[in-house]
Amino acid sequence: MMDQKNFRRACYEAARRTDGHVTEFRSSNYSPNFDQGYLAYRHRTVAVLWTRDWSANATWHGIGIASTPVEFGSLRFVDEPGLLAVLKELLPVCRIFTCAELHGPLDLAAWPWVDEDDVRYWRPENLGEALFNFWD
Repeated sequence: MMDQKNFRRACYEAARRTDGHVTEFRSSNYSPNFDQGYLAYRHRTVAVLWTRDWSANATWHGIGIASTPVEFGSLRFVDEPGLLAVLKELLPVCRIFTCAELHGPLDLAAWPWVDEDDVRYWRPENLGEALFNFWD
């Protein structure tokens, strides 16, 4: 089972293993539809993003990495290969996304819990914008 406590624990451990440190967490219950853990490194600060199927029995969890700050209209996905590898090891129940995947096309058939009406209204440009969003 994945919950906020597991997400935070994984962020702290991933930061430790990749020579970074956690600077803050931002939680969300609605908009945005993802929680964030900010990890600082010598060369930049990144946000580990956690989203999920928001149904009562969430069965799908996704992790992406974005440059900071993460705000409406400024979500930029990035790759941190070492961090992605560690997160994959620490969070085996999560789907870990690369930057290329998140910038790829959205196939609604592959993501049935993404609301088709929201997609028509908000018009995400890629998979990442559909999975990690600020929609109300």
